[in-house]
Amino acid sequence: MAGDGELPEISPEALARAESALAGLSGRYLDWATADSVRLRACLDEAQAPGADLAALLPRLFTISHDMKGQATTFGYPLVSELGNRLCRLIEEAGPAPAPEILARAARLADGMAQVIAERLEGDGGERGRILLDNC
Repeated sequence: MAGDGELPEISPEALARAESALAGLSGRYLDWATADSVRLRACLDEAQAPGADLAALLPRLFTISHDMKGQATTFGYPLVSELGNRLCRLIEEAGPAPAPEILARAARLADGMAQVIAERLEGDGGERGRILLDNC
């Protein structure tokens, strides 16, 4: 029974349909991720401008980066998930008025996410991925 801690059995046909659907979506993932990356960078640029409305922008930054990190590992880009997680934690810890150096670190993380997507650094990204994580 599913109620006693055991998972219900999934038919091989249902599993095949789910895998096929996921494969169909993965072809579009990079388009979505690229668009999200552009939105993230635009939001960060706005946040770094003098007089920025950080109360409105920080939640938007969090949402975009949270969405990106949530999807990335599913589609083979765990580096985006790792960098997105770091960005989410940074935003949470920064408070309502982050110092310029915090926003600069947020920008490095966002740029790192964009770089992973642009360079198609799947999996751990090898040496390039390690360098990127160290620099962000």
